[in-house]
Amino acid sequence: MSTHTSGLVRDLDVLELLGSEEVFEQGGLGVQDIASETGRDKAQISRVCRTLYEVGLLVRHPVTKKYALGHRLYAMALRTREAHLAALAQRTLLELVVQAEESAHLTVLRGGGVLTVRTELSQHTLRDGSMSGVTLPALRTASGRAILATYSDSELTAWWEEHGIWRPPPEDAPKLPRETPQLRRLRRQPGSIRSLTGLKRVVRRVRNVGYAVSVGELNPNIVDAAAAIVDPTGTAVGAIAVGAVRERIGGHYELMGEAVTTHARRISEILGSAVAD
Repeated sequence: MSTHTSGLVRDLDVLELLGSEEVFEQGGLGVQDIASETGRDKAQISRVCRTLYEVGLLVRHPVTKKYALGHRLYAMALRTREAHLAALAQRTLLELVVQAEESAHLTVLRGGGVLTVRTELSQHTLRDGSMSGVTLPALRTASGRAILATYSDSELTAWWEEHGIWRPPPEDAPKLPRETPQLRRLRRQPGSIRSLTGLKRVVRRVRNVGYAVSVGELNPNIVDAAAAIVDPTGTAVGAIAVGAVRERIGGHYELMGEAVTTHARRISEILGSAVAD
């Protein structure tokens, strides 16, 4: 029996494209631009946009005719687990910024990548702004390692078989919005974890100390530390992460680790209290 998923994938391609920061700053995109960016037929994209507009997932500017994300999508997003987690984490992230004097991040694991759900910025930023809101390769991040450390050995093996080795997308696959050259290099070039055995070795270290560290995996000058947030069942639902310039932090990674562990535990306790109520 056919599942008719191709139409849904096409719709998601359009929504993903219109959700990028660049498109938002442009006030949306017209049908021709959307078709060009997604590699799809213009008439097909026109029908997709019209349907999404009619159900409130897109809005259309009356003069420029550009499409942008609509109010209904925003209302739905507010009811996601990520939105709830972001609301709970805001105060904790701000406290971590004050403590560490660096930007603090709430992240979630999605497939083979880590997505930053919320960031509270320090007075100076560590990463290139173009990376903001982008899903980063999980194995290169402290957040990904911290979350994967909560997995069982069988879960780790299954995750590695699906996501551990970079595989090029099909030639006819639509290009992803905001796929910068820097991000493409990160996806294709192996980091320090190059095998399932290596991943399990890192995971054992994380379990022993309670937090994960990634040194220069995303940016040669930056050290990241992260600790997992768990719900009352012990399942990791995200991570709290903070980064620092390597020259400033020196070899004192434990200070960063203790900070993220404290704040991740605090959010985990809040989640438990919310369930108990």
